[in-house]
Amino acid sequence: MALPLYYNWRNLFVRKLSTSLTFAVVATLVLVLCVLLSFAAGIRASLAVSGWPQNVLVLKPGATAESTSIITPDEKGRVVQAPGIAHGADGKMLISEELCTQTSIPRRAGEHNMANVAVRGVDATAFGVHPEVKIIEGRRFEPGQLEVIVGKAARDRFDNLGIGGEVRLGRQGNRLYKVVGVFETGGGAFDSEIWGGRTQISDSFNRHFISSAVLRLDDAAEAAAAISYLNGPFVALESKRETEYYEDLSKTTRDIVALTTVLIAIMSIGAAFAVANTMYAAVDGRRREIAMLRTIGFGRGAIILSFVTESLLVCMTACLFGLAGAMFFSGTRQDFLSNSTWTVLAYELKITPTIALGSLGLACLVGVIGAIAPALRASRVHVIEALRKA
Repeated sequence: MALPLYYNWRNLFVRKLSTSLTFAVVATLVLVLCVLLSFAAGIRASLAVSGWPQNVLVLKPGATAESTSIITPDEKGRVVQAPGIAHGADGKMLISEELCTQTSIPRRAGEHNMANVAVRGVDATAFGVHPEVKIIEGRRFEPGQLEVIVGKAARDRFDNLGIGGEVRLGRQGNRLYKVVGVFETGGGAFDSEIWGGRTQISDSFNRHFISSAVLRLDDAAEAAAAISYLNGPFVALESKRETEYYEDLSKTTRDIVALTTVLIAIMSIGAAFAVANTMYAAVDGRRREIAMLRTIGFGRGAIILSFVTESLLVCMTACLFGLAGAMFFSGTRQDFLSNSTWTVLAYELKITPTIALGSLGLACLVGVIGAIAPALRASRVHVIEALRKA
């Protein structure tokens, strides 16, 4: 026979201070867990929708990202001989030669600290190679003009990047470019970038080379042959599927998740001790009550279940409050400085059902672990001795 749930709930309010402290520890644990996991999930989600399986990205061997790659004109000339390259409506091969650099722009919303924003110099071919790039406001930049288009996330996150705004680019920051359009890619990495004409960007930054070449293939199945040729001795460059490139960039989040796991493990141990301390105090203060319960017919199993239930009530309620606090962060946009590209990537914090369920599971685990030893101690209370002391 189990004790009624009301009995457990009422006992939580007998020792308000210790219960409140345990509640606060578990709620904080859940809040931190949710925010850290949603941070990693937001970055992964942004990079997961970047790139196409039929696109092959070509870099200089040894480069960790486009921003650290330099492809010379001679090397660029050998790329065009790769097999399987698609052709556009005008009959030209869909090869996007791209120059990747960066500039410092202040953040919006009163956060006037500077951020390294990626600047990509492209030609008209880039829009055929990257069909996910859709102009949602304004128009494309005109070749030969000091004009740029900006990703939606960059427009929302950084100063003066709306239509009609102006941004200083170049090695000396002496070239004033006008923002003529805003594009989006469904939340991908390009949404955090500024795009302009490759010739103008190259002249402004005095970089007369390209950082990468992106090849659009007729069929994704031809990627292996194209990669084998490009990585071979004749071309001697490093190539991979565009999706694999962005997957490699997301490896940073694995380190973040690993560190998060260590941090949460330490906090969980502390939370379990807090729960155990509260429940031990409850056992010491309720010896006569436990003895009376045993006398009127409640067995040891019912006593153990009762204390574990009380612990779970505290932890599950605290989990709900922690989730409610984390929801205030859900949907907000932040930016993250990549240690590969050294530019910021805008992402959205999202508390997913998986994160919520994981948090609830952790709270329950902490509650059970913290309650087991005190519950066993309560079940071993000597009935006669406890009643005699009363």
